[in-house]
Amino acid sequence: MNGRRVRLAVLAPLTVSSLAWGAVTFSAPTAAAASPSCSVTSTDNPNNLQVSGRDFRPNKSVAVESANGSEGSVKADATGRFSLTVTGASGTVSAQQIGGPVVGCGTAAEGEQKNAREQFREGFRQGFATVRENCDKRERQRGFARVDENFERGFNAGADAAARRFC
Repeated sequence: MNGRRVRLAVLAPLTVSSLAWGAVTFSAPTAAAASPSCSVTSTDNPNNLQVSGRDFRPNKSVAVESANGSEGSVKADATGRFSLTVTGASGTVSAQQIGGPVVGCGTAAEGEQKNAREQFREGFRQGFATVRENCDKRERQRGFARVDENFERGFNAGADAAARRFC
């Protein structure tokens, strides 16, 4: 019996401490969720804006509003992202899930400016690549769609930069 008491005296504290350690390990706080964010960009139709968001609660509705009032709602996907085209939005655009914070997405004017920068960058990239490939070819490929003026300016600037560097 004396040996049994020694074993219990040694094993009991180890058992209790391992249970306590397990409770501490499992009760550790989880990482904080990222705060939701959204942005606006213009579309080919000057009356429409594309509102995109991320880090919202997955599979829950998101209400989108502008200075005109309610613009619509959309369900966030399984990753917490959404995209919604709104018509006639003006002023500041925001998004909110029920019980969540109101997230400012930007203004209609910022969306138009952002799209202009993107068009210029894409035009620059294509113009630069075209002239780099062939110094004699400075024409962009013509399609049926009307070309954005920012894209055209970017294409010409990219073609000029490539001509100075490679031709």
